[in-house]
Amino acid sequence: MHIVIIGNGAAGNSAASIAAKFNCEVTILSEEAFPEYSACALPYYLSGEIERQHVFLDQDKRSSKENIRNIFGKKVERIIVENQEVVLEGRKLHYDKLIIATGAETIIPRIPGVDKAGVFTFKTLTDVDKILAYDKKKVVIIGAGFIGVEVGIALKMRGCEVILIEVLDRILPRAFDRKPGDIIRTILSEHGIEVLTEERVVQILGRRQVEGIETENRKIKCDTVILSTGMRPRVDLARSAGIEIGELGGIVTNAQMLTNIENIYACGDCVESRDVVTDKNSLQLLWPNAISQGKTAGYNCVGIHSKYPGFVNVVGINVFGTHVASIGHTQAAFEDSSDIQVIEKTYANHSRWIIAKDGAIIGAQFIGKTKEAGVVSQAIWKRTCLEGIEEIVSRQKPLAINPLFTTLERYL
Repeated sequence: MHIVIIGNGAAGNSAASIAAKFNCEVTILSEEAFPEYSACALPYYLSGEIERQHVFLDQDKRSSKENIRNIFGKKVERIIVENQEVVLEGRKLHYDKLIIATGAETIIPRIPGVDKAGVFTFKTLTDVDKILAYDKKKVVIIGAGFIGVEVGIALKMRGCEVILIEVLDRILPRAFDRKPGDIIRTILSEHGIEVLTEERVVQILGRRQVEGIETENRKIKCDTVILSTGMRPRVDLARSAGIEIGELGGIVTNAQMLTNIENIYACGDCVESRDVVTDKNSLQLLWPNAISQGKTAGYNCVGIHSKYPGFVNVVGINVFGTHVASIGHTQAAFEDSSDIQVIEKTYANHSRWIIAKDGAIIGAQFIGKTKEAGVVSQAIWKRTCLEGIEEIVSRQKPLAINPLFTTLERYL
């Protein structure tokens, strides 16, 4: 059986690793000219903490061992569903099973001047190469989500002057509520990163290259602009093949990662995923989810039943030595907060916020100490209620977090 995978990221390679164990012929098609690399390592390459070669995973060794064929630098132009073929630059390639793992792309805002020299996105290794090659001294980052904050930290470590601009009222708005968000903002400011919230960039200034930006409130001189304005699934190829696209803009699959077309699966950032807390579809553009979906697609392609369990959002970064993490949902994510309970614990060097809705744990936020955050993730997966946690604590009954065991007493 020949399994063709479109996409060389975490989801596609996870699927390939599973399928190859069952003596399938596996071909990975990649528009990029590089072997598999870790997107999570790109901020460290940008900051200079690691060298370029260390972003690459050991794919050559794995591919020779597992008989996975890679075709780099070729763009898939279309999928011929009726013939079970993909077309890449005029060449046709037959598949028995097809896995679409095309990932996501940066949303380019409609700002005058966005096409000037000195404006960059941050998604791929090529993006980072271009940023590093550019002569930059003062950088404006549009968008203060996780990517924007990580890029800001990395460029500050490179010696650049950095300004973060966020249109909403706080940084990291999808991951942190106001109080922890303000603490993170203070840490950034203490390390020389200027943060502007509730400001919208309306124009990028300069003739051919960036000379500054203009917001609704001011003009700021700069020589470089990084767009951290959100991601959207790359689904044009799937849409043109008749594959169902959901309301959120991602590919729709069932729990086996099968699309509405026979023998075509999808996984990773291009897919709409089930949120364990809300039991609704969401866009979950993170590495652990891509790995989980890729494995599920790989198993089902070879005829072994596997079910994608859904996701609990888990993100974390190192903010100049202070580790911060967010799990599940924020309080602000729910319009009706009347049934939301927040358990806050603040210590000398770290703080925690545990969030419950209708008595059940739905999220948590950590600043300064995140090592044991996984126990809350397990509580969300198990749909543990506050009463249940109290029972665990009172009976000293541990809640498993592989490979360690702990109790939740410290969180209450």
